[in-house]
Amino acid sequence: MPPNQSLPMTTVRAGSEPPPTPGAGWSEALETRKFFISRVSRLNAVLKRRAAIYAKQTFDFSMVEWRIITLLPTIQPVSIKELAAAALTDGPHASRTVAELEARGYISRQRSELDSRAILVSLTAKGEAMSREMCQASLARNEQLLDGRTERQIDALNAEMDLLIERAESLLEADLIRLRSASGPSGAKDRPAGPRK
Repeated sequence: MPPNQSLPMTTVRAGSEPPPTPGAGWSEALETRKFFISRVSRLNAVLKRRAAIYAKQTFDFSMVEWRIITLLPTIQPVSIKELAAAALTDGPHASRTVAELEARGYISRQRSELDSRAILVSLTAKGEAMSREMCQASLARNEQLLDGRTERQIDALNAEMDLLIERAESLLEADLIRLRSASGPSGAKDRPAGPRK
């Protein structure tokens, strides 16, 4: 560790083991189940890689195309901005992807009845059929991953994951609040100080 760089503060619950420090089992902890974030990150990376390969080989779609087509049935008609947020991508990428899917006949665009300046996107009949097929494929892959586990085990796993997601979102929100507070209302703290008069 570089000089003067401290480790993040960690809250230790009563009865639990204190976190290891460098030189006292630190590297071993990173390789065991105790370092939970690392294991979740690895699981996420492996699942995303498998999904990307499957989407390309089976449907000739990128992951963003896959997310857009499977998301649209629950949120359409929707603006490009809202679709981009739901698909976890940026606006320009979502706009290009929508244009490509429109050219392939999966998506249509129309002006909003409430705001003629706004463009909303929806699935075509071809897109709806593809979305149903892709959702069925996702369910089958989910069953494949959980194969061998009982319904009770799956319910317990989902319940625990829901709690962890809620906890992570709460921590993220707290981080964002601290960031906004440190920046100030106009970001004055982030600007270099000018010459004194």
